[in-house]
Amino acid sequence: MEIWTAALFGFLGSFHCVGMCGPIAMAIPRDSNRLTALSLNALMYNFGRILVYGVLGALFGWMGTRFSLSGFQSTLSILVGSVLLAGLIIHYWVPKLSIQLPVYRAWSNFINRSYASIIKPNPSKTTLTGMGMLNGLLPCPFVYMGIAASILSPNLLHGMFYMILFGLGTFPAMFFMYLSPGLISMNLRSKISQWYPYVGMGLALLFILRGLALFNYEWSPLIGQQLDLFCVFPGTE
Repeated sequence: MEIWTAALFGFLGSFHCVGMCGPIAMAIPRDSNRLTALSLNALMYNFGRILVYGVLGALFGWMGTRFSLSGFQSTLSILVGSVLLAGLIIHYWVPKLSIQLPVYRAWSNFINRSYASIIKPNPSKTTLTGMGMLNGLLPCPFVYMGIAASILSPNLLHGMFYMILFGLGTFPAMFFMYLSPGLISMNLRSKISQWYPYVGMGLALLFILRGLALFNYEWSPLIGQQLDLFCVFPGTE
């Protein structure tokens, strides 16, 4: 996917972040009522979160490059799209199943315990960054969508910058929500959140179409080019 779309995708998903991760962010101790102090707290917290996104983007971008060099780019694209589609269906329409998954439950509990162990009344800037890093590791369908795009990046740096831009897209809503909790109403969040699963499913289908386009180039360039009209991703040219 074109790298600039990461910021737009992150911004649209930031309303989901406010609803899911907002309460955690609001747990950051407010050791001062001064705007400068609160802003610095929010900056350090979000820096840790975006840092983790960048590392994840680099990791999965590198993994995706290994698959591409091995000639499995089309298979990987279809696999990523299928897993993302299944995950969205489970998360949004069968939520009890996702919560009951042992891996999901164990990872969520680990992050929550780690978060509780470092939170302090007057946290240092290092602690705030660590809290943000833990937030970035929480199970989140929108982050998984970003990772799915980064794993199909042409190289490690593209994957890293994609996820950093994704994180920067989520930054405004998360930053100002901490400074002014009532800035984004619950009603607005709810209305926007209704579209998230459909946006995610559309992205998953694009990944699958991209893989099919790559397959079809091998035996029918004409069909591949027609499918490629719907798949604006690096590597399909």
